[in-house]
Order: sequence, then C-alpha cells, then structure tokens
Amino acid sequence: MQKIGFLILPILFFIYNATETYLKLNHSSVCESKGCKLADLLLRYDSIYLNYAGTIGAFLIMLLGFIAYKRESFRKYFYFVVFIALLFETIMLSYQYYASPQMCKFCMGIYTFLVLILLFSAKRYFLVAIPAVLALLIAMSSLKIANTAPKVVADGVYLIQSPTCPHCKKVKKYLKEHSIEFNKIDIKEASAQNFITFLGYHTIPMLIVKNNSTVKIVNGDEDIISFYENKKVISKSEETTQDDSAVKQSVDLFGNIGGDDGCGFLPIDKKESSCEDNDSSE
Repeated sequence: MQKIGFLILPILFFIYNATETYLKLNHSSVCESKGCKLADLLLRYDSIYLNYAGTIGAFLIMLLGFIAYKRESFRKYFYFVVFIALLFETIMLSYQYYASPQMCKFCMGIYTFLVLILLFSAKRYFLVAIPAVLALLIAMSSLKIANTAPKVVADGVYLIQSPTCPHCKKVKKYLKEHSIEFNKIDIKEASAQNFITFLGYHTIPMLIVKNNSTVKIVNGDEDIISFYENKKVISKSEETTQDDSAVKQSVDLFGNIGGDDGCGFLPIDKKESSCEDNDSSE
C-alpha cells in the first residue's frame, strides 16, 4: 500500500501534470471541454503558469515520495506538501463548481491523484485532511460568487430587479398590465450585480431587450416605461423601423445613474443606499 502511495502514484501524478504542460505549450490539452476553457478564463494570469507550478509541485511530491519511502523521517515533509496541494486544489475546484456551469476534467484528475496519494500513503493523515477540506467547502459555499453561466441567451425581455424594490414593482406592474412577457433576474445574484456595476450603474430596475444580435439596455423605472410608451407612438405612426434617436433618452446606457427612478443595490454612498418598502410581494 505504501509503495503505491509513495512511489507509483506520485510518478503517475508527475507524468499527468507534465503531459498537460507539454500539450498546453503546443496549443492542446488533456481536457478540451468547455469547463476547462472556462476554468482558464477564471484565472488572473495565463493558465500555463499554473501548469508550470503544478508540474513543479508534482515533481516535488514525487521526489519526497522516493525519499520518504526509504527514510521515515522525511514523511512529514511529504505529507505536508501533499496536504497543501490538496487544500489548494479544493479551493480551485470548489470555485469552479460555484462559478462555472461545467467542471474542468483535468483539475478533477489532479484532485483524484492527491486524494489517492494521501489515502494510500497514510490513512490517518487522510482522515485529518477530511475536516480541513470540508471547512474549505463550507467557506466557499458561503461566498457570493458570480456564475459564468449566461443569463441572457434567448431573444426576449429580461428585468434585473428585487422583490422589495418599489421601482421594480412599478415596472413589473406596467409590463404585466401591457401583457409584455419578461424574465426576472434577481439582483442578489453576484453575476447580475457585476454586470450592472460594469456598465457604471448602481441602481435597479434594469431592462435588457435582446433581439438577434441587438441588445438594448434601459435603466430606471421612468425610462423603462418611457421606452415602451415611445414604441407605442412609433407603432401608431405605422413606422416600420425604429430610429435610435426616437428612444435615445431611454436607451442611453449612461444617462441615469442613481436618482429617483431606481433602487440602489450597493452601499457606495448615501445617495445610492438601497430602498425597500414594507410589502415584499412581487
């Protein structure tokens, strides 16, 4: 059992890492799935550097495994490196799980190797690692992590809103009264908050209208209602095309930051503090 944990598995682990690094340098990969590509996009730097670090770490585990197999005094160093690598990969995989719709198969292979190495080399250390891994998983599950899964896919109307925001309720009431179908996106989702903040806004509701390759964004209850009222006027005038200038005010991406027609969702300053009413019904 110990021979498998100290010698065989570390050698295979190093080969696995080195192969992926070689393939990456040649514009290929062990894993070509969408999950692996999304995992690369989640990094702050080029993924090849993580492959370099992984290969060096695998080599160190392999080297310490050879020494620890013959000299018991070195085993604590071997367990320490494997344990640190396992915790690091736990964070990486758990973040992928919450942020990406698909998992990286290569990373899952790394994690499997580390678990098996620890299990076969010393079961008592494996049992010690379980509480630490569970603690990390619980911590990651408690964080609000933006998911990379697309929210606006099909053509249609999407409304970023909150059930407690009176401005959102006003818009939803208008849309329902005029039989306008829409998809609700809760502002509590980190991806929705990141999207609005990226555009320079800090208030909701925000309307997104997707039609083929065209996307129109309207912020604030008054501008959203004006957007549809303008469309009515155009329809009554029997105009077949909608000139952008006709709704310039309502689709201006940066014309309504804050003000009296939206609820703030980020406590950046007093003007943009969140507004709620007592009735939480939608």
